[in-house]
Amino acid sequence: MRALICEGTTVDSVRLSDDVELVEGPGPRQVRVEIKAAGVCGSDLSCVHGKYFMPTPLVPGHEAAGVVAEVGSAVTYCEVGDHVVLSTFGNCGHCGDCEAGDPGNCPSSMGGLRQPYAEGGRPLYNFANIGAFTQQTVVHENQCVPIPKAVPLTVAALIGCGVVTGTGAVFNRARVRPGDTVAVIGAGGVGLNVIQAARLAGASAIVAIDRVEAKEALAREFGATDFVTAGGEGFDMAKAVQSVCPGGVHHAFEVVGVPELLAGAMAMTRPGGNIAAVGVPDLSATVTYPFMALHQNKSLLGIRAGGARPRRDFPMLADLYLRGRLELDRLVSRTAGLNGLAAAFAALETGAEARTVLLPWD
Repeated sequence: MRALICEGTTVDSVRLSDDVELVEGPGPRQVRVEIKAAGVCGSDLSCVHGKYFMPTPLVPGHEAAGVVAEVGSAVTYCEVGDHVVLSTFGNCGHCGDCEAGDPGNCPSSMGGLRQPYAEGGRPLYNFANIGAFTQQTVVHENQCVPIPKAVPLTVAALIGCGVVTGTGAVFNRARVRPGDTVAVIGAGGVGLNVIQAARLAGASAIVAIDRVEAKEALAREFGATDFVTAGGEGFDMAKAVQSVCPGGVHHAFEVVGVPELLAGAMAMTRPGGNIAAVGVPDLSATVTYPFMALHQNKSLLGIRAGGARPRRDFPMLADLYLRGRLELDRLVSRTAGLNGLAAAFAALETGAEARTVLLPWD
């Protein structure tokens, strides 16, 4: 079957192969899924650049939706023919964190790299418990979340990462309330979902901040009430936000993954507010900030995948889409076959689009 294989730490080290095979499962609680759509996320670019210290060769990709093709003998969560969104949480399902409803805190939900593929007999790792840039994959059944077939798989794929990360940061972690004020640093694919979730939560002001001025129109369409173009000599991000929301905002979301921006997020947050660290930098990065920036009862929130509970959140988000309350269609800037990855990465680096979705069977 066709798949992308990453051999090193540059975009040029990713190549398309037509000679990849599944060598694993499905075991008793595993599911084989035909991947119909896979979003290209900033985390995929970080993976390929070596920022996540992944072993190679590996199949990248993690934001995907598809159709269940085969189930193991003990699978009960889904059945053949189901349309599913894939979750990166390979959680065990029975530890204290899982039973408490926090699958993202399960020790099994990160790491545990598998090699479900091979090319010419050489094993290939999978990125983020999925390895989505291929035509088929094998995952644990709790990673397969059925959704209504009325949701197009091209947009459903985004629910698995970009959408749940942004909306979950608002709903699950910061818990924005009606009348709160919000600042969102970064108006890309994830940032747009923070913006529209804040709108759904009833925020009274939503200030989008981005270095690309052309993103203003889309940010406002998703619910931003104000837009600040970042950059320029002497630019003070906190001052710019406070000119719109005197005293600062209740919630500041850093979505870019640049550690230095967290200090600015703290400075623009009012006493008692939340600073939500949504973006993921190089995993070796450290964060420094003035003590007083966090002193006034402010909360710095670590956020992984929006604090998601996938089996609850994915169907909820799909339902909001079908009811016309959650925008997904405009998040897809364009589609391409697996040979379109390099162009998708280039668009991510320039901030030119929200999301490219790869269609592995095209």
